[in-house]
Amino acid sequence: MPAQPASYPVSAPALPVGAPVSFLAGVARELLERYGSGPLDELSDLVVVVPTRRAVVYLKNELALALPVGAPLWAPRVAAMEDYMVELAGVQVEEPIALQLLLFDLLKHIDTSLEFDRFVGWAGLLLSDFSNLDQNLAPTHKVFEYLSQAKALERWNLEALPEKSKAAAHSFSFWDQLERVYLELQRRMKATSLAYPGLAYRLAVEKLEKRLQDPAEAEVARHVFVGLGNLSKAEEKLIRLLLGAGRAEVCFDADPFYLEEDSPNRAGQHLRRYLKKWNLPLENFGGGTEWLRGQPRHVRYLGVANPSMQGKLAGQLLAEARRQYPDATVAVVLPDETLLLPVLHGLPPDEVPDYNVTMGLSFQATPLFNLVDLLFEVHLTGIREGSAETGYGVPRYHHLAVTKLLGHPFLRRYQQWLDKQADQPQYHGVLDQVCREIVRLNAVLLPATELLKLGAHHPLIEALFKTWDNCDDIIAACHALIDLLKQVYADKQSGIEAEYLYLFYTLIKQLDSAFDCREQRLSVRSFRRFLYEQMGRTRLPFSGEPLADVQVMGLLETRALDFDHVIILSCNEGVLPAPKKQQSLFPYDVLTEFKLPTYADAEAITAYNFWRLLQRTQRVDLVHVLPGAEGMKSGERSRFLLQLQNDLLPQNPHMVLEDLTVSVATAPTPMGVDAYEGDLVLEKDEEMLAALRGVLERNISPSRLNDFLACSLRFYFSKVARFQENEAVEETLEAGSFGTMVHAALENLMLPFEQDARPITAADIPDLLKLVPEEVRKALRQEETEKHARPDEGLNHVYGQVAGRLISRYLEGLEQYEGLPLRLFSLEKDLAATVFVDVPGSGKLAVRLFGKADRVDQLPDGRLRVVDYKTGLVEANDLNLTNRGKLSPAEATERLLSETTSSADKVRQLWLYRLMLASTEKRETENTAIVSMRNLDKGLLSADLGFLTPNGEDFVRVSEELVSKIVLRILDPAEPIRKTDDLKKCEYCPYRGICAR
Repeated sequence: MPAQPASYPVSAPALPVGAPVSFLAGVARELLERYGSGPLDELSDLVVVVPTRRAVVYLKNELALALPVGAPLWAPRVAAMEDYMVELAGVQVEEPIALQLLLFDLLKHIDTSLEFDRFVGWAGLLLSDFSNLDQNLAPTHKVFEYLSQAKALERWNLEALPEKSKAAAHSFSFWDQLERVYLELQRRMKATSLAYPGLAYRLAVEKLEKRLQDPAEAEVARHVFVGLGNLSKAEEKLIRLLLGAGRAEVCFDADPFYLEEDSPNRAGQHLRRYLKKWNLPLENFGGGTEWLRGQPRHVRYLGVANPSMQGKLAGQLLAEARRQYPDATVAVVLPDETLLLPVLHGLPPDEVPDYNVTMGLSFQATPLFNLVDLLFEVHLTGIREGSAETGYGVPRYHHLAVTKLLGHPFLRRYQQWLDKQADQPQYHGVLDQVCREIVRLNAVLLPATELLKLGAHHPLIEALFKTWDNCDDIIAACHALIDLLKQVYADKQSGIEAEYLYLFYTLIKQLDSAFDCREQRLSVRSFRRFLYEQMGRTRLPFSGEPLADVQVMGLLETRALDFDHVIILSCNEGVLPAPKKQQSLFPYDVLTEFKLPTYADAEAITAYNFWRLLQRTQRVDLVHVLPGAEGMKSGERSRFLLQLQNDLLPQNPHMVLEDLTVSVATAPTPMGVDAYEGDLVLEKDEEMLAALRGVLERNISPSRLNDFLACSLRFYFSKVARFQENEAVEETLEAGSFGTMVHAALENLMLPFEQDARPITAADIPDLLKLVPEEVRKALRQEETEKHARPDEGLNHVYGQVAGRLISRYLEGLEQYEGLPLRLFSLEKDLAATVFVDVPGSGKLAVRLFGKADRVDQLPDGRLRVVDYKTGLVEANDLNLTNRGKLSPAEATERLLSETTSSADKVRQLWLYRLMLASTEKRETENTAIVSMRNLDKGLLSADLGFLTPNGEDFVRVSEELVSKIVLRILDPAEPIRKTDDLKKCEYCPYRGICAR
């Protein structure tokens, strides 16, 4: 690598010759030729510095492959840049938790009012800023001076503040102390031979500079820096010092496509600066070889409908690649590390039996982290009621957080294990029992003591729900949880889950040791922040062949490496490159003023890593998520895809670009299985008919008959199959519960009159009105049931006020619209009627109609009348099936028997209530009436059923004949059970998920 003046050739660019040789293979050959073939064998004295530990492995392998078979070699020292800087500094990098605790102690000496809970919110950022300052050799005194109050006021040109105004001055007091804290932190670190990462870089440069200036020191080893990209200021100075001493060579991997001086591509912005500033020959920057514009390359853009498809697609692409090119090297690159598990699950075991995962799985991507997160959600979203002095009291946990936690796969697996323990039968199904009881009790907020009782004080329930007051309680709970779960995952088949638990144990142990000797105990929120920071840094390592042909890795880990085939996922803006986020406490103008890294530098680094990776690859698959995908903030393609299509493609005639959209293939229908055509039909065979007859004989309500006419499949699910609707905790009154509350309040108000057999008179109305608020409150809170009292707050309180107003208005209008005195015959009375139906081929069938009447009135002439309360809006026209006399009695009757409109449903219900009342009491009856709480001014609304007996026929006999027709239709074998064609009927159906509606 002879030194030549830096210049860019204007002659024809150098094109690759033959199959591309990997960058590290070329470096290995040149090292052997220059340093390993002579009599002195200088190779073993070299120090070769590469970007990553992965590159260390690859370079050593290339050195071995470049040797003749069986030839020995004293290998050079090969190290990753970060490891080498720490080694040069002669320090050990301190753990982040210990650093934050030390930083807090330093700040506490300066500001005694500083609270730890507030400190943890920005401590990590401040340490990162300190590290950034040192790693980039910033003039710290000038930086902190720039940040100080005086400089800030001077920079903003503010006039003198009023003497009493201290707000602006106070806002800068924090910055005044930063330099003092920074210097003291450095002093403490150096005294113990510890450092944070940036300080290690600064110390390494200082030590090297001092050594080079000291003639008594031994000569520094010769260094070769290979494949580096963007360098920090400390790394730049280190290389510059060694270059000046003649003890270093630099070999960058670059391409003219982005290295040319007039190139708009940001991938080369740092390398172009090194090329000019260091006066290096072009050979040190790839020699001008046109890899990107001169190499044949097949590129595919693959658009998927949602992010979750990428893992499966990556496996299919790998299988295709291994079949077509079994000896090629393939890299699956994940800019989004959360895709690691989906990709690993999608790898085809037959085509890809061996692979290596170079990126560790973040602990935050594991199911165990989700369990821990749910556990904190339970304790942090709960409500504490109690002592205002301590801030702690009786914790009450929200039911949604509790049930979500108890449904976690780790806990369900523990439940399965526990159910197999014959010596603990009392705990079998304990988690399911707790969930069922929460619903049965309608418990919105559960006291911790009640949860422990529901769980029979099982150690797992105690570990999950025992009160947390500080970090000691959390650590104890986590240790107990780990001890319980490790019993389940002790077998060899649960290796990865056991690894999760072990990592979690080490994290908790580390935090326990760090906080054990501290006088101030952390709050729950502060401890969670510390724990989550540690989890974010913790990786679950994978074991594998480090040089396998298939590598799964992050983009940063591809530095200096080359592959025949590259598959890059998540090629969308906001992921590749990452979004513009400034992770710093320092204002942006401070970073730019002192040339510290910003998000623009991060984007340039990503650009370089992307384009460098493509240089020698022959096949490239770039997977992106299409616009409109769920969970994606933006479906826009990455800018790199647009640059490749609009900039590189026109300059490379050898490149083929395909823009494809990935669709999900529909599996063919197996032989002997009928294809689903969108309908669900159940024929009425003998078994079905027997089940239907059983339903009719037991009891059937008017509502269920309406269900059959509206949708026979819904009737089948509810009455024959007896599918239970999913019960849930009701936090806010739903429509049905609002009606139940109004019914209960009216029943309690009128119950004394029924019990004493005395009529309601006008003189009773004032006393009843006074009782309304209390009765509504009792009905709302359900205090007389074993369920938890429903909270009278928020929307529930509003609904209670509405119910109270409706009931008061109804009572005030009783005399005007119904007439007083009002004699009650019964309240909430069970009604029934038995109708004998002659079923062809089966004989007589006793069909039992059943219902419950809200109220039965005794009219002055002795007749009885059912009154039904409706909290919805009912108009008089809704109860008229004759269309105001336009339809004949026969036509109106046909509407009654077959129509499925809301009007027909209401009239059918009123008709059957009258029939059941007449059959139960054997007395003359009046048409059933409705009280519409939203239409009180219209009084009682009755359905005129005169069309059933136009010639004075007996109402009961005619009604039984009509009921028989409906029953025969239910039992008609020629009419199968199927779902309705009216999709509006499906909107609120509890079974719509079963029949694909």
